[in-house]
Amino acid sequence: MNKFSIGLRSKVILISSFLLILPWLGYQYVWEMEKFLRQGQEQTLIGTTRAVATALHERPKLFNSQASFLQEVEAGKDLYAYDIKQVIQIDGLLDDWQANHKQSLFYGADYVRFQADKNSSNPISFTHMVGKRDGYLYGYLQVNDQYPVFRNPNSRQIDKNDHLIIALSSPQEKLQHYVISVHKDGWFNAFLRPNPDSDISELQREKRIQGYWKQTAAGYNIEFRFPLDMLGNKLGFALHTVSDKNNRRVDNIISTSNTHNLQKLGTVLVPSPEIARIIKGMSHSRSRIWVVDRHQRVLAKAGDIRQADGVWGSDEQNKQTDNSLWDKLQNNLLAPLYSLILSPPPGDFIDDLQDSTQLNSEFIKLVLTGKSQSSWSLTKDKKAMILSAASPIMVGDKVMGIVVAEETTNGIRTLRNKALEKLFNVLLSIIIIGTLLLFVFASNIASRIRKLRDQADNAIDSQGRISVPFSPSTSGDEIGDLSRGLSDMVNRLGQYHFYLENLSSRLSHELRTPVAVVRSSLENLSLLPQNDENQKYIHRAEKGISRLNRILSSMSEATRIEQSLQSSEKEHLPVNELLDGCVQGYQMTYNEYQFELNQNDKTLIINAEPDFIVQLLDKLVSNAMEFSEPQNPIEISLKQQAKNALITVSNIGPLLPENMSDELLKSMVSVRPQSRQNKTHLGLGLFIAKIISEFHQGEISIQNRADNLGVEVSVSLPLDKP
Repeated sequence: MNKFSIGLRSKVILISSFLLILPWLGYQYVWEMEKFLRQGQEQTLIGTTRAVATALHERPKLFNSQASFLQEVEAGKDLYAYDIKQVIQIDGLLDDWQANHKQSLFYGADYVRFQADKNSSNPISFTHMVGKRDGYLYGYLQVNDQYPVFRNPNSRQIDKNDHLIIALSSPQEKLQHYVISVHKDGWFNAFLRPNPDSDISELQREKRIQGYWKQTAAGYNIEFRFPLDMLGNKLGFALHTVSDKNNRRVDNIISTSNTHNLQKLGTVLVPSPEIARIIKGMSHSRSRIWVVDRHQRVLAKAGDIRQADGVWGSDEQNKQTDNSLWDKLQNNLLAPLYSLILSPPPGDFIDDLQDSTQLNSEFIKLVLTGKSQSSWSLTKDKKAMILSAASPIMVGDKVMGIVVAEETTNGIRTLRNKALEKLFNVLLSIIIIGTLLLFVFASNIASRIRKLRDQADNAIDSQGRISVPFSPSTSGDEIGDLSRGLSDMVNRLGQYHFYLENLSSRLSHELRTPVAVVRSSLENLSLLPQNDENQKYIHRAEKGISRLNRILSSMSEATRIEQSLQSSEKEHLPVNELLDGCVQGYQMTYNEYQFELNQNDKTLIINAEPDFIVQLLDKLVSNAMEFSEPQNPIEISLKQQAKNALITVSNIGPLLPENMSDELLKSMVSVRPQSRQNKTHLGLGLFIAKIISEFHQGEISIQNRADNLGVEVSVSLPLDKP
């Protein structure tokens, strides 16, 4: 049974598979390059923040004099004017504010400054927000009030009904109170009250404060706007509500801060337009830049994080691609394959800080200590990596604010992917071409070795003879040397085999003369008077000479048969008649043995030389008689097996040793026991039978009988075509 083996080409392909380590090494190299690029991007981004911070150093007027200098800010009290991008229509519907809905603040029981009845069934609350757009401060209050009370149309008093007080500091740091009081839904202007105790005659209409009051199912909406140049650094709102239309007494006051005291009034932070103009000039850096105050509230912002992929992204992405055959192959075949291996930069991702007004992160808190810092973070959807860098803005020895710059690694990832694609393309070409060349080289070597093997197999037949001349190769490599060496070996082996083939005939020829001399001398000697003792030795010598003569005849018999086969002519031969005649002759000649012939009535015709077929049967019967006792019959049978005539000679006697069936058909092989060594046997009988059967394109086999009582020899000869 053949063991599992791997061919030369398979081994070459297996060895060439180690070339696949090249893409892995290339990937590791590009990955290290990406690390260096990230470090470079980090240092560049820190340098950007330092450059912007340098432009803002020692410029305290850029920062809100109140909010930026406070030790801390209070949510709800200290307000933030968001940058409003959409157009706001003052109509009390509040639909325009939906984009900023998450930035609104709720004021409920915690902000109640006065409440006449703590068990009131009409709890007052409102949702509030302010923002800036086009030089105006916009704001709204969405009030929850079950019993709104308007001002009487004919009344000159503005505080005996639901009304809103806007308290702010002027640019001259003076406290101003503006009252919004209406007698019906619709457009309004505020009234300026110089002080809380001012008489009604002192009220002045402030047309710059415009708004709209609109009732709703839950209460009413107050939407307003006024120019930013009216506003200083502080701002607060106080809502006064009346529940009883008869006594018109104020029952509840909810305010964002103390509107009666300038020092206790809440601050308002309006993103600085001047800072925005300064950082707008940095937009070419493809970074998103923030400027925040010491309370981490946003003063200005420039850039879009989705476009902030660094300086590497734009040039690579804007390159024109050719419509060459290679580009089509790469786009249609390689690009989908690379997309499975390489993670392309996301086209879109969740921006956690898109509308943020305050940047709360640990690394920004570290920057407040006066040192530049950087941080890496993933977006919530884990699609993009964001690099953030921050540097402090110094006024004197204090940190007044922070410059924060952000970029994604999309540019680096794009550059990395481009580098990997080009590297993989080159390595893939090298691997394919190298593997093909190795495969062709291995195929050539395997073909030459296979040809050499076939020549070696065909040069010597099953009898060990040189059947086909060995053609040596003219190649100058090692395989050529091996071919020439095998050719020389086969030639020398042929010469030696020729010598062995003719050795028996030469010995027979050379020994027959001295054997004849010895025989004639013994015959002459036996004619002379001899005593009994001498006669015994003469008789023994004659027996030795006879045995030696039989040996010489057997040695030359195989050679004579081979030579006779070459000149013989075949004819149509009925095997049935031949076997019948032969068995009758065996019975008459060897009457001490019993012979049984079994054959059917159908006549089987073969194309053969009759004398050699008879000689074949003689060898088989002779071999059977040597191993059979006279009382046991020798069975000879003939039957048709497929397209062959099968002749079987079977005898009862000793069984064959294991693994000797094929060996007995070789020359000079005999397995006779010691008790049967009284005759001369060179093991040529079955060998001659094999030569004759192969000459007739037949096959011979020897095996133990099925009943294990003896041995049978079978000869299969092809039937003659009709």
